Amino acid sequence: MSVIVNNKMPIDLALRLLWREATREGIIQTLKDKRYFVPKTTKKHAVRKVYTKMKRRRRAAARRSN
Repeated sequence: MSVIVNNKMPIDLALRLLWREATREGIIQTLKDKRYFVPKTTKKHAVRKVYTKMKRRRRAAARRSN
């Protein structure tokens, strides 16, 4: 990651360029992933929870339609 800044450039513009470059390269997301350790099982539980919710809604809709 590199941002070229000269002395005459305002600081807010330089920070905006730096932020844009960091977002483009995914540095912020990488930092978040490394900072907060989330076990694989937690991710599996979250996915299972979503699918269970959809399944429950579909079953309820099927019961209502019959």
